[in-house]
Amino acid sequence: MNNLLAFNELHQYLMSFQVRCTIAEKNLIIGYKPFSFVGIQPKIATLHGSKNYQCLILHVAPGDKKTDLGKQLQREIQGQLAFDITELRKFKLKNNEVFVPLEVVDTKEKMKVLKEFIQQCFEQRKK
Repeated sequence: MNNLLAFNELHQYLMSFQVRCTIAEKNLIIGYKPFSFVGIQPKIATLHGSKNYQCLILHVAPGDKKTDLGKQLQREIQGQLAFDITELRKFKLKNNEVFVPLEVVDTKEKMKVLKEFIQQCFEQRKK
């Protein structure tokens, strides 16, 4: 599965949740916010299709920069999909986000694992 197919499948999956999406003007970056009647909600995910990133970012604890939830979940998904983000990307990781490069989602089985992980993260955020 190439990165464009993974991007497309993840976009369709994320849209199956009750979200609004925003698309950046100059790059292929899509942000997903939960639909709500009670004001502005922080992003739950961002899909970066730009050449340097090409990854899914899950915002697991938005606004809480002191949490280590992102690091815990990062280790979990790295174990499940067998990759090391520090070897694949050189940008600084945040404590409240999880990064999944699109190139590691190269099979249908890995896509299924990632979708289950996304579901788990969304359910955890609702609590």
